[in-house]
Amino acid sequence: MRFEGKCVVVTGASRGIGRVVTIDLIAEGAKVIAVGRNQKDLESTRDMTSKPDNVDICVADLRSTEAIDSITKLVHERGPLDIIMNIAGVWHDDERKFQGRILSDTPLSEIDDVMGVGLRGSILLTRALLPDLVNRRSGKVLFVACGFAGAHEASGWVHYYVTNKAIEALTAGLASELWKYRIQVNCVAPWYVATEAVQRFYPNDFDTALDPKEISKMALFLCSPAAENISGQTVELRSVKDPQTIE
Repeated sequence: MRFEGKCVVVTGASRGIGRVVTIDLIAEGAKVIAVGRNQKDLESTRDMTSKPDNVDICVADLRSTEAIDSITKLVHERGPLDIIMNIAGVWHDDERKFQGRILSDTPLSEIDDVMGVGLRGSILLTRALLPDLVNRRSGKVLFVACGFAGAHEASGWVHYYVTNKAIEALTAGLASELWKYRIQVNCVAPWYVATEAVQRFYPNDFDTALDPKEISKMALFLCSPAAENISGQTVELRSVKDPQTIE
């Protein structure tokens, strides 16, 4: 198994892509520290895996420096750390998707939530955990972003577009910085993914959306020994059933 005995931190593990990635990592022998904001959902993720005892739950809000400290403490207890997978992101709340408003009409709280979790949270957590990888001269860092085809798809949620493009830039910059430490940094950037949230907020796109397992498959490949010579890359994924792909 590709990840036998590996210690992996997965953010956004309570639902969607992060949940599927956690399940697949456990199936391949990893030990996972599953990070998310909802205790019950994290417990559900753990119970869906083939070896629940190999999952440690960490309820944390990545916008909080105290939460980053608690994750770091748990990693030091369970480590040594091998892989950081930054999957957590925000593009909706319980009531609405964060699309459909021009920037001047977008609440500051919404901007803070989107950028605070997806970008700042990923930076803070990676910054806190990197010394473990640097000291061992080994490891993988993965980011997940939204694969916008271009700025024409940014209308109505510019803050989300900017956040995801910044994650792609972070991937390239960090890869350059860490190459001498034999640490690979990559990003997977899918468009619509068939998650519960997409089914709720974009029901007309659900049937043509990517299966979350496709994102997991690419994420695990990029964090596997087979990808040790790949770094600084953003791999965009878009379903062949997507109307824009067909056109």
